[in-house]
Amino acid sequence: MKIRVFKSAGIFIVTIFVCLQGCINDDGTGKGGYYNNTIAGSAQFDSLVHYSKSIDLYQIGALQDQKTKSQQDEFLLSVLGDNQVDTVILNRLEEVGYVKTLIDRSHYEVIDSLFFRKTRQEDIDSSCIHEFRDVLVFYRNKKCVGLAKICFDCKAIVPWVEGTPFNGFGDWSDYDKLHSVLRLEAMP
Repeated sequence: MKIRVFKSAGIFIVTIFVCLQGCINDDGTGKGGYYNNTIAGSAQFDSLVHYSKSIDLYQIGALQDQKTKSQQDEFLLSVLGDNQVDTVILNRLEEVGYVKTLIDRSHYEVIDSLFFRKTRQEDIDSSCIHEFRDVLVFYRNKKCVGLAKICFDCKAIVPWVEGTPFNGFGDWSDYDKLHSVLRLEAMP
């Protein structure tokens, strides 16, 4: 009986150790637990563009159900649903109805703190189907250094960054703060 208890306790301890190692040794790919992304100095970007698409679930469903789809329809569905990020999409977003907005510099501090200077506290796992209606593009010296596809409904993000990762973003409150800032920009 005592041997079983010791074996169970040993397995439990090893499991906890393995899980903690995954969190501690995370390489920034998002496969570990929490992140410490504190970056000293100024913003990691000097220009920020927001693309947004107003499309509801019924419109997306109807588009998916079409027997024959145009290349634009296929592209739009791939941007909305694909968990991959590629800068190649930037040249075609407006072509499929995404609206481009240059984010005012007055919001850079908040956005920089959300993406680059915070420690992620929560590990969010959403079971909804992502529709990435929002895309943020970070520029430094007129060069794209980061891109994030965001689904505010699911609280999901697919990021790509050159150099400095922004793995700190992703707590529930981050989505609410970012959504508020981006909606302020969208107002006339």
